[in-house]
Amino acid sequence: MAKLIDEFASHGIVLSVQKKQVKHINFRMTQAALKVSAPKHVCDQILTDAIRAKIDWAIRCHRALMMEQAPYETLWGEYLDVAEWLTIHHKDLPTHTFERLKQLSKQALITWIYQDEIRRRMPSLLAKWQPKVGKQASAIRLRKMSSRWGSCNTISAKITLNTHLASYPLGCLEYVLVHELCHLHHANHSADFWRSVENAMPDYQYWHGLLKKSKR
Repeated sequence: MAKLIDEFASHGIVLSVQKKQVKHINFRMTQAALKVSAPKHVCDQILTDAIRAKIDWAIRCHRALMMEQAPYETLWGEYLDVAEWLTIHHKDLPTHTFERLKQLSKQALITWIYQDEIRRRMPSLLAKWQPKVGKQASAIRLRKMSSRWGSCNTISAKITLNTHLASYPLGCLEYVLVHELCHLHHANHSADFWRSVENAMPDYQYWHGLLKKSKR
């Protein structure tokens, strides 16, 4: 159990386990902790295995809760330290360019970082998802959008993605990319369209739900 506690702690989650008068192992996620209540008679190995099986779920829930409460900028669902990001990803920039970037307004700099992150990841994302969907985009464009996460021109096969997607866990960007690629099969939101989304990305509803409840 100690190793499990450390594993959760590495993701910023406190693991709290209590044995009490309950019939089943129950899990409740708060902003800071995964609270587990288990029957008094359950053996430690069964309890440990049950908790370990919930690690990915707990991480997703934790990130979603942090996103709702975060007073700071996030990148892929986690805290974004702008200075550290620039140092890691653009340490070879000429000094004058680096200084000019730092003079941008905070929002302009964040937008630049989001665009850079999405562009760097897009080749591997297209290689992953286009074969699963069975369609190819002719171009990917990034834009700040206030009312939608993405759009698809079904005639030119050009897809536009909201740069703010980079503030959410990567799965959200992947879902929107799959969603727009599927519009190249179905230029609507029919049952056939949603089946094509699910066939390509079986867990799409989780990421769809995360974006849907966003305060954007």
